[in-house]
Amino acid sequence: AQLGGFARLKTALDEVRRANPNVLVVHGGDMVQGTFYFIKYQGRVDSEFLNLLAIDAACPGNHEFDKGPGLLAGMIDRANFPIVAANLDVSREPLLAGKLLPHIVKKIGPHDVGIIGVTTPEAAIISNPGPNVAFLDAHATVMRSVRALQAQGIRTIVLVSHLGYEEDMELAKKLSGVAVIVGGHTHSLLGDRTRLKMLGLVPAGEYPTAVQDAEGKTVLVVQSWEWAKALGSLRITLDEDGRASSWSGGATLIVGDRFSQKGAVVPAGSAGYEAIRAAMAASASAVIYPDDPEVRKRLDVYSRPIQEMMATVIGRTDQELRRVNNAGPGPLVADAMLWKTRNAGAVIALQNPGGVRKDIPAGEVTIGSVYELLPFGNTLVLLDLSGLELKAALEDAVEHQLANGSKEPYLYVSGVSFQIDVPAAKGQRIQDLKVVDLSGAAVPVRPEQKYRIVTNNYLADGGDGMKVLKNASGFRSDTGFSDAEMFMEFIRNKGVIRNPEDTRILIRPVTFWLSGMKKAA
Repeated sequence: AQLGGFARLKTALDEVRRANPNVLVVHGGDMVQGTFYFIKYQGRVDSEFLNLLAIDAACPGNHEFDKGPGLLAGMIDRANFPIVAANLDVSREPLLAGKLLPHIVKKIGPHDVGIIGVTTPEAAIISNPGPNVAFLDAHATVMRSVRALQAQGIRTIVLVSHLGYEEDMELAKKLSGVAVIVGGHTHSLLGDRTRLKMLGLVPAGEYPTAVQDAEGKTVLVVQSWEWAKALGSLRITLDEDGRASSWSGGATLIVGDRFSQKGAVVPAGSAGYEAIRAAMAASASAVIYPDDPEVRKRLDVYSRPIQEMMATVIGRTDQELRRVNNAGPGPLVADAMLWKTRNAGAVIALQNPGGVRKDIPAGEVTIGSVYELLPFGNTLVLLDLSGLELKAALEDAVEHQLANGSKEPYLYVSGVSFQIDVPAAKGQRIQDLKVVDLSGAAVPVRPEQKYRIVTNNYLADGGDGMKVLKNASGFRSDTGFSDAEMFMEFIRNKGVIRNPEDTRILIRPVTFWLSGMKKAA
């Protein structure tokens, strides 16, 4: 299905405004990054379309710092809405000083509503805010804004957060005076589990999630998935204290009118098409919206130069990069993942072979060829694993490939090496597992030691049988970095890319070709 898009989002939002007299529209951060439009226009177009949505307020996400503090400064200058963050001290950053407010007051119908912003401190690690932006304690700074707003007589306070769903719930328990938290960062889809299951989706929690604060009062925590695929709508009735006395709502998936199954278009009016529409209606969680014509017209103007951009040369290779174990574009993608996240503490990168879709011939490498190579729009996820968990995850990957008919299972990896004993029993196939330390030496992985892994969101969610990654506790952060963008950045930095020369994975028995016959050694 076609999900999201500014043109359909504008239609959906206009419909909400027509049906409701008092509407507050806020954005939970990460307003840029990960699209062709950002690559080409560096946030200028994103700002224009956010202004068309008539947003009332937003908080910065980590991606607003990806190009340094100047990116956020430019967005603030272009925005027709305030961007707020109580826990950011930008007084020492010349590009941002005086531009970022901790909170604002917005009149919504008869109500004066206080809006506070808060941004993840992970941005200092996974993004590029620079040395002059300080991330302060979220609880202390939010409560400072709460007290300041209450001193003005404001009783209804909304927190716009880019901390993540779990952290929003934990923060809500410590706060007082906040009625609603509208979140972002973790791309969490909330809603009714039974209804969303009809669409093949699993929610992270209820919409809204009700949490008791430090005074025993209800805080409603919401988040509406990712990349404008859904529009969250929370209807609340306020009591005399400015808190929610009753509520309803949910995240509605914004869907276009064209569908495909297994790569084939489902014809409009066909039995398959009507079955999809029936499932959407039964779920009460997805609606087909037409494009807003004015937004569509503007998008078309900006999209034409993007087609030309796809032919832009970003680097070259003087070798054929053919997809095999230890060579080709796959290990280079893993190298790029580790290169991108070294400052965040990553020491090992894991990439699934199925996510790398084509070879790269010798010659020029273009933007278009990278998107053909990495077409799924995956993002980089950081997570911590013990040595035992790392080995178990690799065992799971090998088992999954063998169960699906592979004779030579492998992954694309960086920062780690090991042997795969294919005939051995599950749990004993990964041998001689080593990690590259800071000196560049390969040292044995210690079972109890924690290692920061970077992988893509597909594997992090348990794809290709890697349930250990999905179930791992401890630190986990979806950086939001697009794998294709990351790889393009890596290629630009290198200029010329070549096949790796090291052996990272040794498969036993070793298979080779001799005189047209397949032999094993």
